Amino acid sequence: MTVLRMNEEAIELGIRDQTVHVCDHIAYFWESDEEFLEGVGFLETGLRLGDYCVIFGHADANDRVLAVLASRGFSKDSLAGRASILGGKRRPDEMLSEIGATFQNAVDRGARLIRLLGNIGWGHPDWPIQDDILQFESQVTNACRNFPCVVVCMYDVKSLTGLAAIKGGLQTHPLTMSGGGVEDNPHFVPAAQYLARYLKRET
Repeated sequence: MTVLRMNEEAIELGIRDQTVHVCDHIAYFWESDEEFLEGVGFLETGLRLGDYCVIFGHADANDRVLAVLASRGFSKDSLAGRASILGGKRRPDEMLSEIGATFQNAVDRGARLIRLLGNIGWGHPDWPIQDDILQFESQVTNACRNFPCVVVCMYDVKSLTGLAAIKGGLQTHPLTMSGGGVEDNPHFVPAAQYLARYLKRET
């Protein structure tokens, strides 16, 4: 499957010498500490290039991402005005709204590119139930098209259920990365079809 992209200008991903494009939405499957560190390279590269960065996830993951960035010269205090840290909400629409508002604020302040690194809180308190998280993930690709952004969702394959990995990781992301480079994902299902077929929700 060939993914149609909004902008063909190559963007340095910061992971394994890969390049991506504006509005790309990528599932990054990881299982080792080394692979997690690689994933945070996405934000490190963005900060070095002057991109606006968003750290989005459950508290433990966000703290871990911040610790990695601090070890690479980006303390939490130094991120003021350069990054936002977002947690989960009880409703998927609230999460999308907060992310959208954060992106819009960054654009209004002159951001040319926004990078979001996500670590979803599957089963965590104060996060939506699984089906609602899947609903949220299915809508991110379309939401990305409204902003100059790249979104990377980190999927810990050792801790996730098969359903979350397949319905969340594979079926809601046009691009995937697992052990190698960024690849077009033949399992991607567009949002309207996904919601109707898999979650049996009105679209």
